[in-house]
Amino acid sequence: MAKRLSKTDWLDLGLHGLAEAGPAALRIDAMCVRAKRTKGSYYHHFSGREDFTDHLLHHWEQKLTEAVIKKTEQQQDPVEKLIALNRITDELDMGVETALRRWAGTNKEVAAAIAKVDKRRIDYVASLLMQAKDIPSQQAIDLAVMNYASLIGTQLMFTPINRERRRRIAKIYVDVLDGLPDHAP
Repeated sequence: MAKRLSKTDWLDLGLHGLAEAGPAALRIDAMCVRAKRTKGSYYHHFSGREDFTDHLLHHWEQKLTEAVIKKTEQQQDPVEKLIALNRITDELDMGVETALRRWAGTNKEVAAAIAKVDKRRIDYVASLLMQAKDIPSQQAIDLAVMNYASLIGTQLMFTPINRERRRRIAKIYVDVLDGLPDHAP
């Protein structure tokens, strides 16, 4: 007998499908074919597509934002946290991020979820920058936006930017930060 799929299994399957085929992969029929399960299995966890989408967006936020921040917070020093954050995000498969951002162009709920996550991520990086460097909050926010926009921009470019080039770009950003005065404890 096949293993019963948990809600998390369905959500992970949805994220993978979204990354591979876009929002069409999230149709109930497509999800059931992908999972090799019946609609009853799907409806055991979700009342319909809208409910699934709500859970999917929350799952994405927890998995690709809050879990990353939690892992980053294992470091003690704010500079080490920034380095860890860049390393962790560099290792992630950004297909889900790209697919969500494209979907947000046609779905207000997805756009709102992305705006919330973008703010959380930018605020987190800005807080680390203010801990590490003696800079005003607006400058920290602007630097965080610059860093984040670079990451998101390279994901959305149709000319692929490979991992090595992303690392070189990140190094330039770190060099800019190194030129700022350190925060006095």
